[in-house]
Amino acid sequence: MKCKKCSKTAVIRLIQHNTAFCAEHFIEYFEKCIQRTITEYSMIQKDDRVLVAVSGGKDSMTLWYVLNKLGYKTSGLLIDTGIGELKSNVISDFAVKMSRELMIVDVKEYLSGLTTPEVAKLIRRPTCSVCGLIRRYLMNKVAYENGYDLLVTGHNLDDEVSFLLGNLLNWNLEYLQRQAPFMPKTHKRIVAKAKPLVWLTEKEIYVYAMLNEIPFESERCPFSKDASSLRYKSLLNRLEIDQPGTKLRFYKQFQRLSLFQRDAILLNECVTCGYPTTTDKCSFCRMRERIENAMGEQAN
Repeated sequence: MKCKKCSKTAVIRLIQHNTAFCAEHFIEYFEKCIQRTITEYSMIQKDDRVLVAVSGGKDSMTLWYVLNKLGYKTSGLLIDTGIGELKSNVISDFAVKMSRELMIVDVKEYLSGLTTPEVAKLIRRPTCSVCGLIRRYLMNKVAYENGYDLLVTGHNLDDEVSFLLGNLLNWNLEYLQRQAPFMPKTHKRIVAKAKPLVWLTEKEIYVYAMLNEIPFESERCPFSKDASSLRYKSLLNRLEIDQPGTKLRFYKQFQRLSLFQRDAILLNECVTCGYPTTTDKCSFCRMRERIENAMGEQAN
């Protein structure tokens, strides 16, 4: 298998694009793809301060690396949820190597000293649901309070098409309206959000990370083993084998359609924390109340 651009031995074959690349030209392709995505959706402006949500996985670590290489003003945010062994030293060393700031937030400081799994058990809610709520709230809070213009996450094409399929199968219109590569600022206390990896697959990201010796944690979250998204990914992978390019077409066509108009949502300010919510009190503050009530009942 030869590289399409130079005829050297290819390190990766991209069937969906009917091409193959050597290491040098794959790295070039990969970085150009991210820059095109940023440009296509007007994600990052020249002077924006960008906060990268990093977990230690290949996606977020690779995203931070590439944005730094492309010259964007980035910092990292690591949220310690108390799930699994936190490899903060690996991420800290990575930040130092790139001469970038890394902020580490411990959820226990906001959740009465409890970790995410402990909260989920206490209030009897699925761990993934609780984790998602905590992460979304704290990522926006930290980005806003530290003056960042944009929050970026490492969601890739496989993530996005699995979410899209699940939301379509269940007609979750609210989620479909919010599933965009870029979500602009809609409230003074909401930071704009972007997903620059949405045109790239897990395979492409893995190969890029290996070629550039980017450190990352390969273990999956222990609570994700029964997630519906994994079943949707498996189904989409089989479709991709039979019909290369299915994932990218599915995602891009959805973004082009006007079927799901992203109408402006009227937002209030939470009576407890002041952050935006569609009700009088945000989900995060309601969860904290449930935690306090449950801990009070245990004490009695």
